[in-house]
Amino acid sequence: MAGFSVEFGMRDGTFYVHSDEGFSYHQNRVMRGGRLSLRCIHYAKRRCRGRASVDPEGRDFHPGVHRHNHDRDWNIKHVRRFRSFVLQECRKRENGNESLREIYHRVRRDLRCPRQSIISLHFTKLRPSMDRARSTLLPNIPHTLSELADILEQDQYEFLTKTLDEEDNIYLGKFGQSSTRTRVLIFASHRAIQYLNSGQVHTAFSDGTFSTVPAALKGQCAQIWSIIAIRRHHVLPLVRVLMQSKTQPCYEAALRALKDVAPNFRPQKVMADFEMAQANAWEAVFPNVDLDGCLFHSSKDIAGKAKEMGLTVLIRDNEDVDSLVRRLCALALLPYGHAGEPIFEGLASVAASAVDLGFWPDLENLFTYVSSTWLIPSRLRMFSVYRCPHRTNNGCESSNAALRREFKTDHPVTWVFLYALNNLEDITAFDIEVLDGGFDASSARRTSALANDAALRGHYADLDEGNIDVNTFLIRASRRLQNVYDMILHL
Repeated sequence: MAGFSVEFGMRDGTFYVHSDEGFSYHQNRVMRGGRLSLRCIHYAKRRCRGRASVDPEGRDFHPGVHRHNHDRDWNIKHVRRFRSFVLQECRKRENGNESLREIYHRVRRDLRCPRQSIISLHFTKLRPSMDRARSTLLPNIPHTLSELADILEQDQYEFLTKTLDEEDNIYLGKFGQSSTRTRVLIFASHRAIQYLNSGQVHTAFSDGTFSTVPAALKGQCAQIWSIIAIRRHHVLPLVRVLMQSKTQPCYEAALRALKDVAPNFRPQKVMADFEMAQANAWEAVFPNVDLDGCLFHSSKDIAGKAKEMGLTVLIRDNEDVDSLVRRLCALALLPYGHAGEPIFEGLASVAASAVDLGFWPDLENLFTYVSSTWLIPSRLRMFSVYRCPHRTNNGCESSNAALRREFKTDHPVTWVFLYALNNLEDITAFDIEVLDGGFDASSARRTSALANDAALRGHYADLDEGNIDVNTFLIRASRRLQNVYDMILHL
């Protein structure tokens, strides 16, 4: 009697018999006397006539007299077992937000199948079957925001946006109209809305990114827009919005929806990038808000323009030019005052220095760019970050980076996108509990950052008390921008 093992098939009542001789069989029919007739699994495709039989209790296995017309396959039971487990995992609802590739490799590691036995069943080969298995759980991939909203509003797909502890849901709803390109889908758990509504968020930070928009929505979605809070130097992403466009009405649709569900959310300050549609929307929905721009963005842009104008070598070789360009970047550190007078005074003092040093012909175009791009009425108030506790929007950059780390790629699959939002919401909810408990949710700020703040406070005090003039302030304060300045110009 030859040795064998039995593996149950994917459908009820089916099984495979794997002999120790390297051949595998399906059930064929019941023979006289009750024994089960088996035929080779390659009967249909290879017309193999190999046969065997086994008693009904599965104890007495006998190979038949016909020879197999193919080589022995010692790995098929490992391949079949691996394939079966992978497809089972694809059908599980709790795995709905896990990518197919992640499922494949997780099962491969958990089963510890011999590598050589399953290399023939690589991910690319198995993926079509995995897609079919998952289709029994998930709907078709949506290609518009309205299609995605229709799916998320169905009870059977509630699991897609249910929080990891299953106590909340991250999908707030759809707002705006597709016909006017103001459709937005807002993702914010009820506990995140409660935090917004608690009155603790005095300063909000907002920023958008396109790289993390789901792949299937790229043609219909302009960006994912994030609204975060910072508490004791810890970033708390609270709201994510898929936006059909980047127009002011579209931003307003999102903000008015948030204001309706969190009426006590009345930020005193908002830090955003210099996109005017976004800034105007904040002011339209929250008329008393004070808008601040991002020092990093303005400095990066000015230094980048100097590089684009071919000034890098001149800056590197001449300390005076280096100082002049840095001072232009530091104009945002001056107070807004009355109609931006201190900033224009600072610009004039730097221009006078450029003339005195003989570099005005080299830098005139850069001065013109700064004046026409950054010192215009619609941007000037946001441009100034004078004495702002937060001078940059790095909190949003950190939040966007966390999204990219979760996805491990740009433009993820829609279900992976939702799973990442669920995962990050769970982290934020826990961090808020840690902070409420009086503990630190992240490490203390670096000594260099604290020293930078202390130095700026000293420069501000000297300027306010009249101990130094505007030009001297810019010379000293511009050193606080050295890192971003050197990074852009590769100095």
